[in-house]
Parts: sequence; C-alpha cells; structure tokens
Amino acid sequence: MRLAVFGATGGTGRSVVEQALDVGDKVTVLARRPEALGGPAARINVVAGDVLDPAAVGRAVEGAEVVISALGIGMHRHATTVYSQGTANIVDAMRTEGVRRLVVVSTSSLEIPAPRRVAEWFIARFLLHRILAKPYADMALMEERVRASDVDWTLVRAARLTKGAVTGVYRSASGEKLRGCWSISRADVAHYLLTHAADASTFRRTVEIAY
Repeated sequence: MRLAVFGATGGTGRSVVEQALDVGDKVTVLARRPEALGGPAARINVVAGDVLDPAAVGRAVEGAEVVISALGIGMHRHATTVYSQGTANIVDAMRTEGVRRLVVVSTSSLEIPAPRRVAEWFIARFLLHRILAKPYADMALMEERVRASDVDWTLVRAARLTKGAVTGVYRSASGEKLRGCWSISRADVAHYLLTHAADASTFRRTVEIAY
C-alpha cells in the first residue's frame, strides 16, 4: 500500500511506520520535526510541515491510497485544535487528491460507558473527562467532522495505550462499547490500523479496541 501517516513521531504513529515498512508498504509522513523520526526516516518519504498547514498536508497526502491519522497531544490538558482542524485539513486534502480511505485513532474513553459498568464509568466521567476536558472536546469535534465527511473512514477508539509489543491478539467491537476496555499497546493499535486499512466492513464505522 501507499500510506500517508500523520502523527508519525508519536508512539502509535511510529509503530505504524515500522510495521508498514516491515511488510513493504510505501510510507509518506508529515512531521514538524523530521529528526524525531529516527532510523525509519531514511526509508520513507518525509514532508516537513505542520498538520495545521493545509498546503503541507496536501503534499503528504498526494499519491496515497490510505491515510492513517494517529494525531495526538498525549496527556496534556490544554486546549488544542490539532485533532479537529488537523483532521479537517486531512479530509480536505483527500478530497483534492481523490483519496478515499481514512483510518483515525481516537480514544475509547471519549464516550462514557453506562453507569452499570461502575469502574469504567467512574474513571471516564470523574477522572478523564474532568482532567482532559479541553483535548476531549477537540477530539469529539474531530469525530464529528470525520463522520460528516464523504470519505471511507474508520474511527478506531483505543483503550489506554501502553508500551507493549505487537501481539496481534486483542478484542474489538464495531458500533458499540467494548466491555472491559482497559488497555492495549500502541503496537497492537498500529497492527489493527494496518490490517484493516482495506477492510470494507469497517468503512464508516466506529470501532473500539482493547485486550
């Protein structure tokens, strides 16, 4: 596949790039700091720029078959537009370039589970949504914009991300909350993104993923 990857200097994005290269995919990434890509930089096409710059995003998307977005600001609490505006720029570039397939990483805790799932409900509502209210608001707007787009999107809501190795063994739920959605490695999220990049059954679906 010919991939355009956004968020490639983060843990999940870096794992996407490494696993894609392992299977022979051709990868283009957009990076504000190309030096942060490390070793893989010599084997990929690097576009220097910011996801908030539509022209730079367009250069990264050009020629891609699949776009993967692992944009994020980590556990920072401040307000941001990286999720919503960055992803809007990606969708606009895809329309211009005629690229159909978009896979976007989100978080499972964005949607608060039912109160009967006491531990998950309490952590999401009283901890995460209070501490991360501002970035979560932007992430919710990102999801709205993705769903309103006319591309073949999949929103992948991942559980708490860890540094574990790729296993290829995890649970997922499409269009519903996944019970016991506690954690998953960044490497296994990347595995899901890549192995479902061409999976039409996930088009225009929201998927939760965890161990």
